[in-house]
Amino acid sequence: MPGMTASIVVARPVEEVFAFLLNPKESAPRIDPGGGGLVLMSPEGTPGPGTTFVFRQRVLGRTTETKTHLTAVELNRRIEFDAEIGPMRPRCSLTFESIAEGTLVTFRGDSNPPGPLKVFTPAMDRMGQKNWTQRLSRARDVLGSTSP
Repeated sequence: MPGMTASIVVARPVEEVFAFLLNPKESAPRIDPGGGGLVLMSPEGTPGPGTTFVFRQRVLGRTTETKTHLTAVELNRRIEFDAEIGPMRPRCSLTFESIAEGTLVTFRGDSNPPGPLKVFTPAMDRMGQKNWTQRLSRARDVLGSTSP
């Protein structure tokens, strides 16, 4: 299957899980321990389409920067975003579904590397999928629940 996909069940109401993941300024430091750097948000206020998050962190002695741009937000249902991560320009979404056990969160994305780097798409997608599987698992743990 091309692209990245990861899902997890969080034993919390969809509104709580959605609000937590909608704002990486608050959630990223708690679910990305390796990326525990500075997160800037522009514009300030409630995150929505047009909001940009800039992540700054130290990696191997130098400061790196990645950006995430929210492109669509459907309250308690869907968050779509584009990112700038090194050479990748991923297009991604998080969907939220209320189920008996809590909230089913599904991440989908494509790494979308430019030009000649497209040959590395499968490897970049595997790495991104691994990262999102870990990120969602940590989000579940931070929210204090377990997967059924």
